[in-house]
Amino acid sequence: MKTVTIEGITAKEVLSSLAASFEVNKEENYGEYSLPINKPKGEGMISGINFPNGIGLFRFNLKLNEDYCIDFCSKIVHPFKFIYVIEGSIQHQFTNQEEKQVLEEGQSVILGANYQSGNRIIFSENKAIRLIILDVDRKKFAEQLTFPLEEMDEIYHNIFGDTNAIRTIYHQGQYSLKMAYLVKELDSFQSEGMERTSFHGAKALELLTYMLMLYRDDLEEEGQQKILRQSDLKKIKNIVNHIDQKINEVENISILAREEGISETKLREGFRILFNDTIYGYIQQRRLEYAMHLLLKSDNTIAEIVYAIGLNSRSHFSKIFKERYGKSPNAFRLNKK
Repeated sequence: MKTVTIEGITAKEVLSSLAASFEVNKEENYGEYSLPINKPKGEGMISGINFPNGIGLFRFNLKLNEDYCIDFCSKIVHPFKFIYVIEGSIQHQFTNQEEKQVLEEGQSVILGANYQSGNRIIFSENKAIRLIILDVDRKKFAEQLTFPLEEMDEIYHNIFGDTNAIRTIYHQGQYSLKMAYLVKELDSFQSEGMERTSFHGAKALELLTYMLMLYRDDLEEEGQQKILRQSDLKKIKNIVNHIDQKINEVENISILAREEGISETKLREGFRILFNDTIYGYIQQRRLEYAMHLLLKSDNTIAEIVYAIGLNSRSHFSKIFKERYGKSPNAFRLNKK
């Protein structure tokens, strides 16, 4: 396994050490450092930038030709690391411990190495890996707060109040759908220069905020958790498929949620994120779309269409159809003919 030791903590220091190991030159643009990974070492890109609030944003998108260990072994207090694994998997190890933890795609972790330790991140050979690391400089972040550190909620004070790295912190879980969408926004942003720097700074702070919200939610009982995680997405898609395929017999939403093992709170949030709509708004939209299909492609009577889309009232159907399409179903059908 190839190992690169990194004694610095800033983006410039980290990328300089990596550039030397990969035998490439780093580039700098508005405070953001980047370096390409070229054959025979592998392929991909690594970038990093620090912001005045003490947050650093590092992005890894690579595939290496051998096992590789990045050993963060600074002799000063290590930043907190908030890691999001977007694709592939990595291993993490505190330098004063034998045990290694595997972080899979869709998982996140909060790391706080104590003053006697450091962090090792291990990349496997020939595996496509994408991840984001937020580094939080403990003292710098605490100094820029607009309120005394002592007023911070206890669960967060246990993290940020440990400015001298007395404790080891490790909290692993799945990252939320909102965090996944923030990562997509980072990937799709095209502007350069000052615009890119400002955008990345804002999104880094937003990511940190959602990570902390997720950490608080993780401490709740499973039935009391409100934040959507990646594992919830499959359950929501199953419910969406049920609605789409059986629109004429949509059951009580509470029953659907219970059968899939997801809370109604999470289900409502999922529809808001995925479709920008309520559950019942989505159901009505699908009913009207199916009704339109039947009006165009079949000779079913209006009464038969009302039954086929799962409604009981012909007058209610006519009302919502006209609100949506500007004409009554009969007028639409006559116009089609």
